[in-house]
Amino acid sequence: MNELDDALALAGRDPGGMLDQVAGMPAQLVGAIAARTAYATASAGAEPARVRDVLVCGMGGSAIGADLAAVWAERHAVRVAVHRSYGLPSWVGRDTLLVFSSYSGNTEETLSAFAASESLAAPRLAITTGGRLAARARAARVPVWTMPAGLQPRAALGSSLAGLLFLLHGAGIVPDPADEIAVASRSLEALVGELGPLSPERDNPAKRLARRLYGKLPIIHTGPGILSPVGVRWRGQLHENAKTPSFSNVYPELDHNEIMGWQALAEVRRFATLVVLRDRDDLPAVRRRMEVTCEILAPRLAAVEWIDAQGDGVLERMLRTVALGDWTSVYLAFLNDIDPTPVADIELLKSRLASRAPE
Repeated sequence: MNELDDALALAGRDPGGMLDQVAGMPAQLVGAIAARTAYATASAGAEPARVRDVLVCGMGGSAIGADLAAVWAERHAVRVAVHRSYGLPSWVGRDTLLVFSSYSGNTEETLSAFAASESLAAPRLAITTGGRLAARARAARVPVWTMPAGLQPRAALGSSLAGLLFLLHGAGIVPDPADEIAVASRSLEALVGELGPLSPERDNPAKRLARRLYGKLPIIHTGPGILSPVGVRWRGQLHENAKTPSFSNVYPELDHNEIMGWQALAEVRRFATLVVLRDRDDLPAVRRRMEVTCEILAPRLAAVEWIDAQGDGVLERMLRTVALGDWTSVYLAFLNDIDPTPVADIELLKSRLASRAPE
């Protein structure tokens, strides 16, 4: 039997349950719709935010939802920036809505950003499962959106994205996203049957793509539109689930630099596969660049894969493309004979940093 088609064997190689966590995104979106009532009650009395722009402070899996939210909000003329570091940018002022996103509630950089916000008059919100962030936020009377616990942060994208969109709506700066979230959830639920472990490889785009990426170096290219953060998500999932190197870049900028980087290191180039994520709203000029760039690079690389976003609305197209990358990364982990869930080197890094923390 094809190793990717033996669902029982895959479950045995997935002790952390990453397959179920990937399949759970539709339920997370529905859960966030239900959770908005509890949040509204808990945050009653909070001062309405009068904001010019939004800064989301988060790292890794707790920040990628903000990247997707920023693209969605931009369609509604709202600027959302994402801060992936310690402290806060110098431009933050009283008219910037600060959102602190940490799945565990213990992310070092996000706690640093929250501490830096204490001296500011900017409105603040938090989204987390608990930890020190929740405790500090509640002590400061900052409203907290509580996500369901028990997942890997990267697998909680549905909860973090939908929660953030509802926070922005509650602040009065974007339209109600509930209908779009519900549509995306139904679409993703149907996609589980197509991409999940019970679907055979011959009919399963994620399994087939994982097979083609096996033993290769995936390079993810997107346009600057709604799939730009999705390319970042693909790269991160390939890193954390499949434990394989991957890189991503965005047109048209990559045509001013990266295109020149595929001439040396022939022994590396022959393993590189270019994966181009396209959306129907990509500018015609960007599409031409994609096509011509791939014509130039294809003879130097192992292969070029074209992925077209499916669905109607912006949120649906983004999340369906995210789902394809998520499933692909898990199947590639199995082909690599790797458990997709643990992130041992990240934990090792944290422990060594903790041992060297200043007194």
